[in-house]
Amino acid sequence: MKIALSTITILAISILLWLTFGANSNNDRSEMINKTHSSQPKNFSLPDLNGEQQEFSQWKGKVILLNFWATWCPPCRREMPDFIEVYEQYKDKNFIIIGVGTDNPKKVADFVKKLGVTYPILVGDRKAMQVSYQYGNHGGALPYSVIIDKYGVIRYRAGGLISKQKLIQEITPLM
Repeated sequence: MKIALSTITILAISILLWLTFGANSNNDRSEMINKTHSSQPKNFSLPDLNGEQQEFSQWKGKVILLNFWATWCPPCRREMPDFIEVYEQYKDKNFIIIGVGTDNPKKVADFVKKLGVTYPILVGDRKAMQVSYQYGNHGGALPYSVIIDKYGVIRYRAGGLISKQKLIQEITPLM
């Protein structure tokens, strides 16, 4: 009886873990923010790749994808080429991507150069993760993305990879 009960318990835990993390590696763990429940973005300041402090508020009035990522994060690395393409396609339509590297500034700079990232990159190590927490990333997910409309209202948050199609779907109505 004890063996059967422990086997059932292990099986139940395994199924729960599989459903939570493994059933679909592209689970859309995103959150549409209803207009009535939306919130205003928090201003912050982080250095860019040249070490100069940049105020987030300077991009006010644009549709913004605020993306927290790390060089060691495989989903982060997979979504960045799509982000570059979307940025190049929509940057003249009042859209900007602000990438926030959460690890060593030298590693971030080397990776950004190698990949050919064309949108602004900020770096912040632990401080960047504190900022992501202020934007709703209470689980410490990477990548973590927030879409803010041109009026400064948070409209979408996602922990995990965002496909090119999903990004375009979310930003197009906001322009």
